[in-house]
Amino acid sequence: MTVAQPDVTVVIGAYEAMPYLVDCLASVEAQTIGHARIEVIAVDDGSADGTGEYLEEFAERTSLDVTVIRQDNSGGPSGPRNVGLGKATGRYVFFLDADDRLGPEALERMVAMADRNGTDVVLGRVEGVNRKPPTSMWGQTLERTDVFSSNIKF
Repeated sequence: MTVAQPDVTVVIGAYEAMPYLVDCLASVEAQTIGHARIEVIAVDDGSADGTGEYLEEFAERTSLDVTVIRQDNSGGPSGPRNVGLGKATGRYVFFLDADDRLGPEALERMVAMADRNGTDVVLGRVEGVNRKPPTSMWGQTLERTDVFSSNIKF
């Protein structure tokens, strides 16, 4: 049986991420793009608060394709992201922090925009714990632009 390549791999690096991880994973599970089009690579970066156990429980019960990797603490967010990137098989990769949440249509809209415009990079708005997305760069949707001509301010 041939398994289709997922449209998007969501890489979630997690360190001491409980209880925020629960909402993060629920937001991925609620995506309208369809579970068959999503791959999740979740990397527990040496947590001692139950993060790794929760990731494994989630992988067992969800219909999403979830790979859980547990590793010793790397000392920063780039370690788990790079491990996840190395395992990703999706056409696109989306990095999601364990304390972030996606809107239900986020992945569907970003994949559609990337396909429609033939772009390699799509930025999407994400909300996190105790922070909102910056308003300066989300005032309008720019179908095809570059960082310099769009005057995007991060």
